[in-house]
Amino acid sequence: MSLADGGFKDADTRLRYLTAYDELRTLSPRPDVVHDVPTKFGTVRVYQHGPNSGVPIVLIHGFFLTSAMWWDQVQGLTSDFTVYAMDMLGQPGASLQTKAMFSPADSARCIDAVLEGLGLSDVHLVGHSYGGWLATHMAARAPHRLATVTLVDPASTVARTSAKFWRRLAVVSSRPSSARAGQAAAWITGHPEAGSSIDMLTGLFVAGFATFAPPWRTPALRLPSNGLLRSVPLPVQVLLAGNTIHNPAAGIARIRSVVPAWRYHLWPNATHSLPAEVPDEVNACIRQFAIEHRGDARPA
Repeated sequence: MSLADGGFKDADTRLRYLTAYDELRTLSPRPDVVHDVPTKFGTVRVYQHGPNSGVPIVLIHGFFLTSAMWWDQVQGLTSDFTVYAMDMLGQPGASLQTKAMFSPADSARCIDAVLEGLGLSDVHLVGHSYGGWLATHMAARAPHRLATVTLVDPASTVARTSAKFWRRLAVVSSRPSSARAGQAAAWITGHPEAGSSIDMLTGLFVAGFATFAPPWRTPALRLPSNGLLRSVPLPVQVLLAGNTIHNPAAGIARIRSVVPAWRYHLWPNATHSLPAEVPDEVNACIRQFAIEHRGDARPA
């Protein structure tokens, strides 16, 4: 596979995937504007919900989940904010990567270029899973356009992802058309009810591995150092699930020890699909955190 079709096997495969992607995106309200933002790493698709003048919330999705995962957040937050949901480069979706991003610094530069291209500042950045890991590196390396950061069950950020997760992911990535892949993906997303919206998202997750290149053009998911976490000069909150892909107790212990100013919330019975399982509560945390820190002075 090359970058000619944005990382997909070929143009036909990309079209088939995007048909399923578009179907899942119908769970979200229709965007007011669709942006294709050029960066040195490729063109990034961003869906804008709300007016240009609104307080911006930018959503970064989990690994191979695309912007389509945020239907409840788009629905629930656009009355108070302008919400931007992006498809990250190096992932299946509507963005088109043209250059590899091998380091977290590259990813931070890409996200920063998107925010610059959209003309955004004082952004409330929200990331789920791998998106939370990316948001953390963005906040540490290029915080000047940000106001706050919300990490939603972030992967390999405050706690290591479990060996069980990596085994399940290996099954999905190596044999995406098998029944075992579907079972492994369902474990990652919390065994969703058949036919539910989360089940549809799980199906899109698996379809990405069947149609898209292995993610060697994006940085590897490695636990950030204590120093990097401490270097984040912004208000941060971490929303954690209790039944998930990492040990939330270890994550909370690390937050308390390393970055005690960070706020955290735990839903003991929720899974890694936290944004869709308890959307009203997740949205309330995002909303309140943004309101509390609206107009704060940003680091230079």
